[in-house]
Amino acid sequence: MGQALGCLVLSVKLCGEVYKALNTPVEEDLAADDTEGQVFALICALDYKQTSNPLSCSIDGRNVERLLAACQVPRENVVSMYDEQCTKENVLAQLESIGQRCGNGDYFIFYYSGHGTNLKDYSGDEADGQDEAFCFVTPDGQINYDSCMSDDDFASAMTSFFGEDVKILILTDCCHSGTIADFKTGDWGGRKAISIAGCLDGQTSGDIGRGGIFTHSMLLAIAELQGESEETYSVGKLYNKTLQKDDEVFSSQQDICLQCAPGFMPNQMAWPLVPQQSYTSPMGLRSLN
Repeated sequence: MGQALGCLVLSVKLCGEVYKALNTPVEEDLAADDTEGQVFALICALDYKQTSNPLSCSIDGRNVERLLAACQVPRENVVSMYDEQCTKENVLAQLESIGQRCGNGDYFIFYYSGHGTNLKDYSGDEADGQDEAFCFVTPDGQINYDSCMSDDDFASAMTSFFGEDVKILILTDCCHSGTIADFKTGDWGGRKAISIAGCLDGQTSGDIGRGGIFTHSMLLAIAELQGESEETYSVGKLYNKTLQKDDEVFSSQQDICLQCAPGFMPNQMAWPLVPQQSYTSPMGLRSLN
């Protein structure tokens, strides 16, 4: 471990700071003793078909559903929401419902693929004066200010609806999402929570027309780790491999970034989505055809 990284780790552990990595490798040797627990997941994927800025995010959502099935996550533990189902009110209701089902030591995975945006920060907690936000939609599929969920509201919901002993993993393939978990300002202290975002707050996240670059890189990483006979590994190791696949396959300009709740490190959580059967990523399947 380099001297700079060692100082950062001490600062995180001793001072309760937020650990963050911006497209750079992190400590990956697993240092978690609670690798068990049920997995619950909420998938939100929007194509915005009713708007002038459509995406292909439903492909990402279906690909993540297939991954969860390969990992033998019980179907009743997975809630998938697409397009007009993804109103802010519906998402908050599902977060609350799933939070009531999660027990101590369980995992909750929030996966989002869609548009991200910046909103004016009215609480004064953002240095740049802007909140990051998910672009959920109205019941008729439109985006407006009220349909968006700011990082403040998202952090409040997550920390209110989920117990402190639930392991939380936030995966966001959208623009302006680097600090979408709001770990610095939300009530995240003492929690085991990690966010991996497709890009920084000031960047856009690439969509190749068949899904997002971050999601495809992550799925390629999971498949390669299985090929290397990795059965138990940290979120940090998955993140490092995701960066590698992004560089090898896409050479994208976006900075895939990782952040942890105050005092928590990326190697302190076991990656929960390890396929229990032979798994080939969607990009891998295309190369086989």
